[in-house]
Amino acid sequence: MAEYVPLQNVENDEFEISAAAATNNEFNSDTPRWALDPEKQPTSRRTLWKQHLSSALITALPRYIRPGGLRHRDIGPTSYLDALRGYAAFNVFIFHIFGTNNQNDWQHQPILNLLFAGRGMVALFFVISGYALGNRLLTLTRQGDTERLLNALASSTFRRYFRLYLSSVVACMIALVLVRLRFWNGMQGGCWRDGLFAQIVDFLGDMRTFVNPIPRYMTGRVDDNFFHTKYLSQLWTIPVEYRGSIALFVFVLATCKMTTRNRMISTWVMIVGFYTWEDVYAAEFLAGLFIADLALSRHPERWDKQTMTATTPVREESALLSLSRSTLAKIGYSCLLFTGLFLLGQPQSGNNLGFLGSFPWGFLHRIRPWWWDGNAWSLFWLGFGAFATVLALDSWPALQKPFHWRVSQYLGDLSFGLYAMHPCFGYGMKNLVGEPFRKKYLGNSNSWWAYIPEVFMIFVVVFTAADYFERIDRKCVAFARWLQQKSFR
Repeated sequence: MAEYVPLQNVENDEFEISAAAATNNEFNSDTPRWALDPEKQPTSRRTLWKQHLSSALITALPRYIRPGGLRHRDIGPTSYLDALRGYAAFNVFIFHIFGTNNQNDWQHQPILNLLFAGRGMVALFFVISGYALGNRLLTLTRQGDTERLLNALASSTFRRYFRLYLSSVVACMIALVLVRLRFWNGMQGGCWRDGLFAQIVDFLGDMRTFVNPIPRYMTGRVDDNFFHTKYLSQLWTIPVEYRGSIALFVFVLATCKMTTRNRMISTWVMIVGFYTWEDVYAAEFLAGLFIADLALSRHPERWDKQTMTATTPVREESALLSLSRSTLAKIGYSCLLFTGLFLLGQPQSGNNLGFLGSFPWGFLHRIRPWWWDGNAWSLFWLGFGAFATVLALDSWPALQKPFHWRVSQYLGDLSFGLYAMHPCFGYGMKNLVGEPFRKKYLGNSNSWWAYIPEVFMIFVVVFTAADYFERIDRKCVAFARWLQQKSFR
């Protein structure tokens, strides 16, 4: 979720890992280009007023239709993770709005079923978050800079709650408004209350439960009295994200004095332990941390101050990097990526995989741990799939190129907004506008073309809402940073 999302100022925030995104002021600024050019400054009050009005109107547009909205940016070594998170959020949107019934045969076909692999995308969120949150901390650990590492851990731990919950509460408030407008009533219904006062009391009670980061059962992944908010029930991932983040911070603190080899061994010991305890989400966070650690071993220039300086001769390629560039390794990473995507596309129910029938899920479902609770069985292979997918993409940069496209990076920017806003706006448009329009003007036809106007309307409204919510989300991140600066000495 949350932090669905990770990556811009990697020091403290999940969405702050990409140095390029953090330093690209042009992208983050809504200042028009004419205002930055002294030769193009307006010469009269009338012209100045027109320029400001024009700038305000353009800024108010969603970025996907704004002139120059999808600007090119410098790409860093971890920029692909932002886009990967965006595509995962997009798939969750497709799964919830268009794939809930899962009746069409083509939805079961291998790879195509990824469009409706909502649970697999959540596992991918957690692995990405582990990488994003741990990357900066591992860099400081390898540099032996304990003072900065302590500052980074303190900052990350302090801001993490606000980073996750503040935007989520704002999203729920937007959902509350839509409930009062009768545009949305929750995924399972039951949000509407007669009378505004009763509605506000119900909402406050729901938020009191939702914002509690400490569950009754610390090892439980699902607890209706802890995770659930009926106004946006997909945000059950936010408390899980918070717990996984804290587990990662504690692990980094506990292992910061270890050698790299011992830390990596300890990481896998804990991953196995978490799987044994059915805490798959925590294992997925540490799996992302391990990939980040492995990447720093392959690319010492990312953390070694000697290789960072231009005056120092470039070191010979590390053995790990040299191995990763071999032809055999590239074939292996391609197969690993395919395997990861295949596992992420695990059937939502049963073993049906289109033309493959029950193969191989009929077999894979039988080799899960026998002591696991039946409700957790569906999560077992998803962690492996998410780990394999991110490891393959991180190991072979050529696989990252589609994630560097402007549209991919834009989708990464919208990831949390898309994740938070798609149910209330998507279902509202589908049930109140899209389906009535289709039945009235196109009949009850099941032909795919009859759904095109409905799908188009849903996409436009959901992406517009996500675009505007991304601006709110940025303000929430800035507030958390401001609060930290005021609180820390």
